[in-house]
Amino acid sequence: MAAIGKIRQHYGILVIIIGLALLAFVLGDLMKSTNKRRQNDVAVVNGEKISYQDYANRVDQVLQNQKRIYGNLTNEQTFSIRQQTLDQMIREIIMEKEYKTLGLAVSTEELTDQFLGDNPNQYVVQNFTGQDGKFNKEMLQNYINNFDNFDAETQTAWINFENAIAEDRMSTKYESLLKHGFYLPKKLADRYNENKNLKRNAEVYAVRYISIPDSTVVVTEQDNKKYYETYKNKYPTDAMRGIDYVIFEVKPSQADRDDARDFVADVKKGLEETENVESFVKYNSDFVYDDEWKKASEFPVELETAINDNAVGFVYGPYEDNGAFNIARIMGKEKRNDTLWAQVAIVAHEITASTTTDQMVFAEVNKFVTENKTAEQFNAAIESQGLNKRTFQSIRENTSRITGINNPREIVRWTFKDGVKVGDISNVFELENMYVVALLTKIVPEGYMPYEDMIERYASTIRKVKKGEILDEKAKMYGTDYQKMIDELGGEKTTVENITMEGRGFGSFGVEEKIGGTTMGMQEGVFSAPIEGGNALAIVKVTSTIPADKTDYDAIRREYVSRFNNAILNGSPYSAMLDNAKVKNNSILFF
Repeated sequence: MAAIGKIRQHYGILVIIIGLALLAFVLGDLMKSTNKRRQNDVAVVNGEKISYQDYANRVDQVLQNQKRIYGNLTNEQTFSIRQQTLDQMIREIIMEKEYKTLGLAVSTEELTDQFLGDNPNQYVVQNFTGQDGKFNKEMLQNYINNFDNFDAETQTAWINFENAIAEDRMSTKYESLLKHGFYLPKKLADRYNENKNLKRNAEVYAVRYISIPDSTVVVTEQDNKKYYETYKNKYPTDAMRGIDYVIFEVKPSQADRDDARDFVADVKKGLEETENVESFVKYNSDFVYDDEWKKASEFPVELETAINDNAVGFVYGPYEDNGAFNIARIMGKEKRNDTLWAQVAIVAHEITASTTTDQMVFAEVNKFVTENKTAEQFNAAIESQGLNKRTFQSIRENTSRITGINNPREIVRWTFKDGVKVGDISNVFELENMYVVALLTKIVPEGYMPYEDMIERYASTIRKVKKGEILDEKAKMYGTDYQKMIDELGGEKTTVENITMEGRGFGSFGVEEKIGGTTMGMQEGVFSAPIEGGNALAIVKVTSTIPADKTDYDAIRREYVSRFNNAILNGSPYSAMLDNAKVKNNSILFF
């Protein structure tokens, strides 16, 4: 039984490490879904459906294990686990097809060898290690022999463990197959070597864009459109939404504070007189009983003073600390190496908003929503009432945090709901300790970055492009008199050395891939046409070439084998298959 205890303890860690077993999520609001919604598919992968029922069953299978290992989870952790669970199910469908296509399988004999063979799986060794730190095969064999005598929960845990080991073995075989399929032809190795080690030196006549004041450059709508059409393919985007929103926090009123203070004041006499302090605290306090000895200086200053000045049995308070009103009874005090230590029993009553306060805030929010039906009214009311309007312009379907809101999934679902359009105002969202009202301000479909967003984000880059075009036109007027060009346009003549095909830098000009790439493709002694770079307009002439050393084929191969293997370990093969898979993800309907 000790072995299965270890499996239970480390199972969550195991599945995260090998990325194969299942992660759980708390069902929560999923269980509140309608019957119709439960029949929907959470996702469809290459035509294969992941039904809600299968999804829920998978979650339920590991839910207890997750609770046992991690205890309570935050909303953000819970959401992350929900996503990982679905991601894992999608991965299984894609990889199962890949394994089948390649003819990969793990036989019963092979799985047995992973447990009882001469070289057992590392996770089997980890979970069946004796007190001497060595793998205990006898303990494992005894466990397997007694499998039928275990309860259903223990048997399920073992089956999950077996499945994880089988999946780990399959993944190892797949990665090994890919690694052994790598081949680097000699000609390609020569090219890699040349790109890395062939160097060129160049004479450069350049005019930096910074020499032209921004205020003198007029960027037209035509310039913006030209940039967008040229570069929009570089900036794909997921579907996004933008909102303005107002948070109405439910904070304790002065009456609530007074109630909390009155509560502890009312039980103060009871704490003074009780003979069973622990039971009294457990019954009356919002926090657990703590009988740990602590340095007096570790308590709040006013309580530290009370401990110093009073005898054991004295009850101090009420006093406020850590969001609660408290009373404290000195249970013990003693000097340790000139330091005062004390044992204190504390009854605490949290300062929380009452139902009355909550209802008052809700009435305020409801009035706001009822009276403001348009974006203009929404904004005018915020200004007239002195409210704090917040904005969040990058909501995606998997967004789990919005500024000021820890669990915004209900809001996210609303922004992506069919029929909701820009200018719509939400109903009241009732969240933890707050109410929220949102205005939808932006809808971005999946595809390219919106025109307005790109023009705003890359305004300085577009201005540089315009400067390059202006300088290019001026440079043509000087023909081949490059010295006159730089003299009159405020440029410079310089040399740039050790330019390579793989390198992105171009001397003091910084990253100049276009200028550097053009230089590497030129013949020696010939001037280029003006090149519109990222930071300067340049005319270059290759003055010398330093050939690459003779290719050390083995060294080049080792380098690229290492790169290839690292790409496999980092999941590049699966990422490529996922990009090419047809995945319809409906998870936003469920969590």
